[in-house]
Amino acid sequence: MPLKDVLVHTDNSGSSKVRLEYATQLSEAHDANLTGLYVAASPHKNVRSYGQTPNYIVPDLGGRSLKEYDEKAHALQEEHQEHAQLASERARSRFEEASIARKIRHDWIHTEGSMSDALTHHARFCDVAIVGQPGPESQRHFGETPTDHLILSVGHPVLIVPNMVKGFTIGKRIMVAWDRSPLATRAVHNSRPFLRNAESVHVLAINLTSEQGGKVPGSGICEHLAHHDINASPVHVESDTEALSKIMLTKAKELDIDLIIMGAYGHSRLREKILGGNTYHLLNHSPIPLLMNH
Repeated sequence: MPLKDVLVHTDNSGSSKVRLEYATQLSEAHDANLTGLYVAASPHKNVRSYGQTPNYIVPDLGGRSLKEYDEKAHALQEEHQEHAQLASERARSRFEEASIARKIRHDWIHTEGSMSDALTHHARFCDVAIVGQPGPESQRHFGETPTDHLILSVGHPVLIVPNMVKGFTIGKRIMVAWDRSPLATRAVHNSRPFLRNAESVHVLAINLTSEQGGKVPGSGICEHLAHHDINASPVHVESDTEALSKIMLTKAKELDIDLIIMGAYGHSRLREKILGGNTYHLLNHSPIPLLMNH
């Protein structure tokens, strides 16, 4: 079945333009409805009154009294809310313009609160959620990014789009990372709409032993996909020296891949972040879009 409902996280960043272009092209290819999600920080609804402020606190906002401070604080809050509203309207205008240009059905959601909670909640009501790449600057030794939380919590594919140059293609040449694990199996089954639309599909098996009957590693899942009218070719790589993530990106470049499909976080996030891991490295550094399942 094709995709019918796509969600894209939008904001006013430069990377959001790429994300939106990717989302509209994908929705057009599948004749899917596209929902734009804008998440604003929760406003501080109540500014502490000067009458409640302890007399030993003298905020330095240029005021001569706590009453004047109170007035300035309210003025700053109103200014912040005005800027937040303008930012939301700018993002919505850009989203609607891009959707109308491709003549795709679209909806808009503006919500306030936690980015992780908002993404996960609204992503449950779509076939795939499209978000931006966290990037190296988002790395944490503890805790998780909103993208981590989304991948681990939503229960269906999450498409991570890096900041690419113009002229990119949308899932025409796909590579599937295959290791016979439940995560990889789930990734393949959940990504059939993408695989059916691809011009070529390669199943990459790294350091896997031969399958029963001496078949090339990865050929079993290729035969399964053939029953779904998806033509896939097995690719086997042996290496004891390089990280799996590096091998994947090298092979993807060699095959001119424009989408990598894989299971995510086979190890705990803490282990991945402290010791390093394939999901963690690819999520933050891959120049190629990733369709991840957990």
